[in-house]
Amino acid sequence: MEKKAKENEPVTIIGEATAIAGILAGDENLTVHGRIDGSINLSKLLTIESTGVVRAEIKVREAYILGVLEGNLEAEELVHITSEGRMIGDIKAPRVILVDGARFKGNIDMGTKED
Repeated sequence: MEKKAKENEPVTIIGEATAIAGILAGDENLTVHGRIDGSINLSKLLTIESTGVVRAEIKVREAYILGVLEGNLEAEELVHITSEGRMIGDIKAPRVILVDGARFKGNIDMGTKED
């Protein structure tokens, strides 16, 4: 299952041949086919495609991982790691989906501030 942004929502795409080091922040959906090292802070959806490699501390609304993520991930709504996805790091989100075949090493915190 691949999450797609709604048709009218803007999407920033990091291509396969692109590598970024630094801080990414924004109010758009982000799809990563290439490489990012640093930190990501988005109010929308992050999708790491199967060719994507991200080494970052991340805060987003939702995250879909089809590629590789090394770093901690905090999501307001959902983290979804597909059967092709690999992640090393901790997850903090109210909903977490690990599809059969997904590879994950870390801790998951699904609690809320009220807990």
